[in-house]
This record gives sequence, structure tokens and C-alpha cells, in this order.
Amino acid sequence: MTLAERSDVAAQIRGELASITRLAHVNTFHPNAFDWAEATAPAELPFLSEMAFGERGHERQAMAYITKELAQLAEIERHVSAVMTLVLGELQDRPDEINTGHELHHALSCFAAEEIQHANTFYRYVRSLSNVEPRVDAGLFGERLAVFQTDDHPYVKLIALCCSAYVGESVITVFEHRTDALDPMRNRFLTRLLHTHGLDEARHVKIDHVAMKLLYPALDSRQRDRVRTLVSAIEELNRRLAGAFQQATAETLGVDFVTGNPAAVVQLEMTRRFGAQLFAPDGSLRDVDEMVDDELHRLLADFSGQTWVHRGPRAVLALGAAGGAA
Repeated sequence: MTLAERSDVAAQIRGELASITRLAHVNTFHPNAFDWAEATAPAELPFLSEMAFGERGHERQAMAYITKELAQLAEIERHVSAVMTLVLGELQDRPDEINTGHELHHALSCFAAEEIQHANTFYRYVRSLSNVEPRVDAGLFGERLAVFQTDDHPYVKLIALCCSAYVGESVITVFEHRTDALDPMRNRFLTRLLHTHGLDEARHVKIDHVAMKLLYPALDSRQRDRVRTLVSAIEELNRRLAGAFQQATAETLGVDFVTGNPAAVVQLEMTRRFGAQLFAPDGSLRDVDEMVDDELHRLLADFSGQTWVHRGPRAVLALGAAGGAA
């Protein structure tokens, strides 16, 4: 890449980040904005059962499933915030054409601040919903942070972090689509929670895309290899974290919430596909909508009423009672 080309890319990145964060103060949320008494309203548990199992009658299993998933997600978002702050600190004395002006620092600062509030919010919801908070060996936090405490360039760490976060952000976005399809008026607390969380996540996904599509190609081959290594390492630890949270939640609440749970099956399949196909055969990074083939279209449509994840709708389908296309 020539110096002129690098300058053009740097200017494009700064411009994209400025555009993404322009309304971050408006399209956001704070946990104090919720009426937390509504989280345990009588209609909430039947809705959780419909969301997870496609029908009522599985309220306790659905409550345990949501408890596990959102407590685990809270830990992942807390880690993202910490690593984003680490990257900001390491960028402080590395001025370049991207890391100049306010755009990069502002975007990453917003990202980090919003992620820690997401962790705060999800843990509060879990406590309200189930009266427990699963505890998992300090959330493997030290091990997950150590993955990024290396001598790699901060941009290598930033891209790897965005890649690992992107998979989970994409999966929770599909669940947001599902709750919106089942509850289009957003009468249920969970629907509103995921919708308002999605206001921030939509920006985070766009920042991920900037890192994946503009910043990653500017790395040299060794740095790109290191991105893959870091992504692989953090994803393995995230899988361990998921297993630990599943065990802790099942033991604490005394319920099997995985067997016969179609939402858990869809979630695992999406996580597997999005992670496995993130790197294209040519080594470039793909966004999830570039991965969606006919089979995944059907999976998304049956579960969420949409055949897309982050892009504009290709089709909007009505959901049947069990989550299938009507």
C-alpha cells in the first residue's frame, strides 16, 4: 500500500468513526432508564418460554436459560470494555494517520463505556429475573485479559477484539429480531431490553466492520496472522466460559435448560457458523451477512422472521407459534 493509499484509508476510517458515533449520546440507554419492577411482571416468564421454546409451559427452563446467557454475556462485555481501554492506553504514544484527531479515541471510548454499562444492565436483569447471579471462577477474567497483554501492535489487538466480540454481537442481534417479531409492540421487558441494548450494538457492529474491512487489510502478513492467533485464543476461552456458566447456572437453579430448547440449538449453530466463517479462504474478514447461504437464510427466517442479521431486510416473515415461518 502506497503512502497516498494509506492516507486515503486513514481518512476514510476517521470519517466512518465520526459518522458512526455522531448520535451516540441520543441512541443509547442507561440502566436507570428502565422500570425494573416490570422485569418480573406476571407476563414476562410466559414470554421467555415462548421466546426460547416456542410455547408456554417451560417458564423455569427459559428463565434459567436467559440467566445463563445474559450473565455470560455480561462477563464478555466487561472483558471487551477492559481490553478496549487497554488498547486506548497503548495507542496514547503511537500517533499515526488514523490515531490523530479525536475520531478513533472517541469511538473506542464510547464503545468501552457502553460495554461496561451493558454488563451492569444484564447482571441487574439476571438478579431481578432469577434472584441469583452465577459466579464462575472470576469469570476467567485474568486469563481472557492476558490474551491481549502481548507486544502486538494495538491495532492487531483491536481487530482481534472486534472479531471475537462480533460473533456474539451478531447472535444477540438475531435474538433481538426474534423478540421484536414475537412482541412487535415491545410490551415485554426482555424485548425492550434487547432493543435498547441494540441501539449501542448497532454502532459497535459498524465499528467492527471498520476494523475488519478497512484496518485489517492495512496490516502486514505477520500482523494478520497474529490477529487470527488472538481470535482463536479468546474464542477458546469464551467457549470455556460458556461451559462454566452453563454448569454453574444449572447447579444453582437446579434445572436442565438445554435439553429440548430450540433457541439454544439455534444459538449454538449461529455461533459455530459465524465463528468458523469469519475468515474467508483468501484470508480476508467477512461480515456475517456475507456468510448467509440458503440454509442459514432458512434458519434465520424460522427463528427471527428475518433472513439477514445487520443489513437492511431482504424479507420479513411472520413467525408461527413455535418460531417457524407461518
